[in-house]
Amino acid sequence: MPSVTPISRLLPRLLVCAALSIASQAAAAPAPRVAVAVPAKPAPAHYHLKRHPVVALTFDDVPAGGGLHTGETRVGIITRLINELNANHLKGVYGFVNGTGIDDDPDLQQSLRLWIAAGMNIGNHTFDHPALDDTTAQAYIHDIAINEPTLRKYDPGGDWHWFRYPYLEEGNTVEKREAVRGWLRQHGYRIAEVTLNFQDDDWDDPYGRCLAKHDEAGIAWLKQSYMENAAEFIREGREEQLIAFGHEVPNVLLLHETDFTTLMLPSLVKLLRGEGFRFQPLAKIARNPVYSLDPDFPNPGGGSITNQVLDKHNLRYPPFKPEPVDKLNDLCN
Repeated sequence: MPSVTPISRLLPRLLVCAALSIASQAAAAPAPRVAVAVPAKPAPAHYHLKRHPVVALTFDDVPAGGGLHTGETRVGIITRLINELNANHLKGVYGFVNGTGIDDDPDLQQSLRLWIAAGMNIGNHTFDHPALDDTTAQAYIHDIAINEPTLRKYDPGGDWHWFRYPYLEEGNTVEKREAVRGWLRQHGYRIAEVTLNFQDDDWDDPYGRCLAKHDEAGIAWLKQSYMENAAEFIREGREEQLIAFGHEVPNVLLLHETDFTTLMLPSLVKLLRGEGFRFQPLAKIARNPVYSLDPDFPNPGGGSITNQVLDKHNLRYPPFKPEPVDKLNDLCN
């Protein structure tokens, strides 16, 4: 399954700034119903962010994220990714796996073995990467279930009962949403919710095009714009939390196992450390009550757990500079 997420599914929703009070409580498998503190008055125009935020890195579409560019192999990409994570002492990072194609591709098979051997973890990302908005709950659940033999085969003793929704789509109807959540709960899964996401995989296709054309200026722009976009949406994601929950929470950052994100990982880690982030494992981050919320609200188009709370209560988003979609689509074409 090609791993480049359609831009239209993940574009931010509004370009306005305000805040309202909410009282939010909900439940999600397998944690009990919890209540989340919310602001007693509207959030200020300028936000005071924590000095020492916390984040877990997670990677979708392991071991086949993005297209293969000139001269690349899956083993080469994942080896470099593992080396960068190890160099930054990031152990036990979760990669969310789509099983499609692995049985027929030795390159994918070896990549997944290397990931596990390096002490990294895997979770369920469905077999074929379907969009829940576009399918039935029953078909979607089947796609989750048929991915389990691959997870069990490559990591028989691992904690792979973590589920990441493709495109972060959790159900465009409440009935569909709760049907899938009910199945996940019954089969011992935790949902790997996200708070930070900057559509990192949107840079991979233009990178491949620029590589093929030996366009060094285009590649330089991609590197600069990737980091600018990352900084912008990480800030915005943290400010969204102040509006939705009244305080910052430990973060889960969604990345993709693509060639370009692997290339940029040293710079991204440097950015995070420079902003005071400390790194922790997904399982520890997910103990925060926010990650047990079920907003019980339709989620067409997908979004982070913060987005879901904002949308349910009709809260407005902080201002942000949008992703340079048009230039990404046109570059090196």
